[in-house]
Amino acid sequence: MQARSPYASREAGLSLIEILVGISILAIVAFAVTLTMAPTRTPLQAASDALSARLQVARDEAIISGTPIGLAIDDFGTGYAFYRYLDQAWWPLSDHPALRARALPETVRLVAREAMYTASDSDAAAAIPVIWFDPAGLTEPFRLRLETAEASVDLDWQDSAGQTSGGLTRSAGL
Repeated sequence: MQARSPYASREAGLSLIEILVGISILAIVAFAVTLTMAPTRTPLQAASDALSARLQVARDEAIISGTPIGLAIDDFGTGYAFYRYLDQAWWPLSDHPALRARALPETVRLVAREAMYTASDSDAAAAIPVIWFDPAGLTEPFRLRLETAEASVDLDWQDSAGQTSGGLTRSAGL
């Protein structure tokens, strides 16, 4: 009689190694799919992210240039622009790539909730900012609200005595 190999009588099936290889291939494919799927951002989230970043740039520009930088909001809150105070007048920053005038998405509106308003000059052709960043870094606290019909986002600037020591905080509303 011939001796049979113990492996020859093995039942057909999958080994542990084959199962682990299959699971690892599935994990790699699932990981690749999740990387290709970008998280969906609403126009409100995109607008609040962009405005937050631009407000920080405006503050830095005011400190670096030594001149006040202000934010003016369009009449119906459909857009905004940044201005520099120079030679006793507000001048638009149209040549600055981050601080040029911007239009908001159609469904988003910008409202100044708590801001230091200035008296309107009837002879002035340029808009007068509702908020501005002081070159010394002493910016008055303000609150801006970006809103749609469904939700809103508040952007709060606290002074150096506040909790955020001169920074911007965001809070989402309904």
